[in-house]
Amino acid sequence: MYKLVILSLFLIGCTETKNKTSNSPGVMKDVVIKSIEVINTGGQLGFHSSMFIDKDSTHYHQTVAANRANNSEYHKKTVSQDWEDLTAKINLAEFRSSEEGKSVQPVDGIDTQIILVSDADTISKMNAYNNKIWKSIVEYVYHDKK
Repeated sequence: MYKLVILSLFLIGCTETKNKTSNSPGVMKDVVIKSIEVINTGGQLGFHSSMFIDKDSTHYHQTVAANRANNSEYHKKTVSQDWEDLTAKINLAEFRSSEEGKSVQPVDGIDTQIILVSDADTISKMNAYNNKIWKSIVEYVYHDKK
């Protein structure tokens, strides 16, 4: 009987630890976002762009294979209030649970991928247009670029 009680307590403890994933609200609340990257790839002209943002700096790079004159890049300091505004909107658990969309490159479209790096892990989602957090990041990045 004594062994059965100890075994039961052990199994309950293992189950509680196993169920406490990074999607749990208590765990996600303390996670700090380290960087956000938005990558666009595709199109008939061989377009590729990436915007990498962290709390210190923003780096943008664009390549157009068909016309190298359209290639560009810039680097700037990230305004701390802008970084706080952007990261405050991001619920990592909701972002992680978003469904990725299909690639639109086969019909000459451009796929958009967002990569969030936190102190806990990395989450990558492509074409998750149905997720409000994914869309708000894309909107912020393109608004910020101008």
